[in-house]
Amino acid sequence: MNDPLKDELNLRLLRYLVSGEGVKVNISAVARRLNIHRATAKNKIRYLYENGIVNPPLYPFKALFEEYPLLVIVEADMPRDPAIRSFYREDTHIFAAFSCMEGPYNTLLIEFFRDLESYHSWRERIVQEQRIPAREWRAPANAYIFSNRLTFKYDPNCFINVLDEEFRSKGEIQLMGQTLDETEFELLRMLMKGECIRTNESMLARDLGSNRKTVGRHINSLLENGIIDKPRCIFPNLFVPPGYNLVVSKIEVKSQRDEFKELLKRDDKVSRALVASTGRYNFLVFTAFKTIEDFFDWGESLYTRFPESIGAVSNTILSSKMIHTIMPQKVSIGLIERKLRSLGEE
Repeated sequence: MNDPLKDELNLRLLRYLVSGEGVKVNISAVARRLNIHRATAKNKIRYLYENGIVNPPLYPFKALFEEYPLLVIVEADMPRDPAIRSFYREDTHIFAAFSCMEGPYNTLLIEFFRDLESYHSWRERIVQEQRIPAREWRAPANAYIFSNRLTFKYDPNCFINVLDEEFRSKGEIQLMGQTLDETEFELLRMLMKGECIRTNESMLARDLGSNRKTVGRHINSLLENGIIDKPRCIFPNLFVPPGYNLVVSKIEVKSQRDEFKELLKRDDKVSRALVASTGRYNFLVFTAFKTIEDFFDWGESLYTRFPESIGAVSNTILSSKMIHTIMPQKVSIGLIERKLRSLGEE
């Protein structure tokens, strides 16, 4: 079978879909589902966007983990200045960047690469280009290597189920200082589950110099081949609902590994989990909690469920105020652009 990511039209189309161009909320469908006026539906969608509760829809790029199998989590000592923050936002290998307080380190980076060679070449290049300070002027970075291909759960939108549970118990929910009413929360739930989203295939066809049927056929093929997932809205910080704390945990599980794995798959507080082999640790887990107390309660529940199985645990707690950038689509589009350039060089 031909590689879908070596087809020029597919790559040009992906540039639009992954960035969300030509992908919109179907306002008329929302109005019908919620039994509200079309103008009201439009205003409520704008309300969610403008208050930083959810981002406009896009097609998640599922192939990213396969194309960039090397996941590097780096603890680094970096200056806190605008040039460095700009580097975090612009570099297409940096998936996310956070402030942290871990020994001599003040920064945690999540980076994606094709292999170890490309990772080391990138490290040398950014020092040579003075994108970051030379090593002699800062503490040596501490890098942990993982494989994206060993991911067994990736569902950033699972937190909508946690929020839904809170809404049902309290009758309301607050995000970013805003209290969502029943209609607004149901709208949020719909958008994050990919409901009432439409793709303007006619606009995409015009921009790509193609026709609507061809564009539709290519989108269907990309979905069927697992290159993209169905369009949906995502939280601005992807892994965490607005105002929540992200926790990155390295966990040693000595026994009952399959049972532990299945528990993580079912847990709506776990947005991402993968098998690891880093020192004593054999799991890397991303979770999110409204309060640190909630996180400790969750951790205690794990120890209670697996009293003899869980060994060493290393947690990095990252407040929502510590996020420099989380831009998965930037990394995806950077990869797509590289593939387009390589086609031109053949």
